[in-house]
Amino acid sequence: MNNPIIAIAWRRGRYALVATLVAGLPLRVAAGQIAVDELELKLSLQRGRIPSDVFHATNASPVAAQATISIQDWDRSEAGENRYYPLGSLKSSCASHIKVFPSVLQLGPRTTQTVRVTLEGADSLPHGCYAILFVETPAPPRSAHGPALVYNVRYGVKVYVEPDGPLSAEVEDLSVEPAPAVVKTDTSSRQLVASFRNTSSRQTQTHGKVEIRRTDNTLVTTIDIPEFPTLPGAMRRLGVRLPRLARGRYVVLALLDYEGAEIAAGQVDLEIP
Repeated sequence: MNNPIIAIAWRRGRYALVATLVAGLPLRVAAGQIAVDELELKLSLQRGRIPSDVFHATNASPVAAQATISIQDWDRSEAGENRYYPLGSLKSSCASHIKVFPSVLQLGPRTTQTVRVTLEGADSLPHGCYAILFVETPAPPRSAHGPALVYNVRYGVKVYVEPDGPLSAEVEDLSVEPAPAVVKTDTSSRQLVASFRNTSSRQTQTHGKVEIRRTDNTLVTTIDIPEFPTLPGAMRRLGVRLPRLARGRYVVLALLDYEGAEIAAGQVDLEIP
């Protein structure tokens, strides 16, 4: 088995691609591995300017290391999962406007190198764009001592090129649906499903809460919604599990704060027979 299975590990809003280990196979990692200090870069889209930013690649090992940098398109699914495409595939692609120097890294033992990312031709971009830079180290050579899991590590540096401007968003739909069962016999759980759309020209970072109220407006309970990002024009579908409720009629409200001038909100009636 020579090809690793790749999984996404999310750490404090950033991620790196790592290998998923397979039981029974020895693990062989490249001797020199490179780490990246910034996994998100934000460039302001301003006409007549050439914005740029930098990140740093560090080789903390006692042996030399190298890496290559490639550029791809990316977006998120409605569930919030990252998706990757060849450069130029999406309308939101930065295409050839993103320049990276250097694109091949050669680092000696315990050294750090600066990588500069520049936006060129901003005047020809009709709107903001997005890219991801994969910083990838080569896999170690195959072992002559039998099967082993060999893999290379890559970091994804997301590049956001966005204009200035106000944020706007809305809750397009709200419904109560059966929730995925925690155990097979649990069929009584419900979840609130909210369809949230970012209608502005730059990414939103949204957090919020769900309030369950009785028909006399008294509050039954509040459920927090952790922060989530949404790209411009994109839809995010949120599923919030509701607690068990006594018989009666309720109003369920979703209140989503995207840091704009207003709160995106919606409500739906719920009757427990």
